[in-house]
Amino acid sequence: ATKLCKKRFAEFSDSAEFRPGAYAIACSKIKIGKRVVIRPGSMLFADPRENGAGIIVEDDVLLGSGVHLYVADHEFKSPDIPIINQGHSRSESIILRKGCWIGANVIILKGVTVGTNAVIGAGSIVTKSIPDTTLAAGNPCRIIRTIGTCNS
Repeated sequence: ATKLCKKRFAEFSDSAEFRPGAYAIACSKIKIGKRVVIRPGSMLFADPRENGAGIIVEDDVLLGSGVHLYVADHEFKSPDIPIINQGHSRSESIILRKGCWIGANVIILKGVTVGTNAVIGAGSIVTKSIPDTTLAAGNPCRIIRTIGTCNS
């Protein structure tokens, strides 16, 4: 599987794991770092269009099962045109910085960067970037606390 991933992805480390049941669109725009684990049910959607955005997963990142990453949205500006005919918005890259942990069933939307050693709680919907070393969770996802501090 690693051999196939190395051929298809923009970058794919020898020590990365893209486990069976994980899925990716536009692999040529996705970079996967060292010791990354992408679990079953996860879906990485980069933009296949010529100038479309990609996904960067830096070293030591953990993705729980069922994590979804989307670099674009459907347009829905006109109430008179079916959404399926309105196309997609401009895509924006997603970056998962070194050492972050994305809990199970998290959805990360376009333009988001998750900081170094940050944690995103299971089931969260991330619409804005999350700083380094923070715990964030919820819908919409918000910062709970800095990692290493008590919540008193």
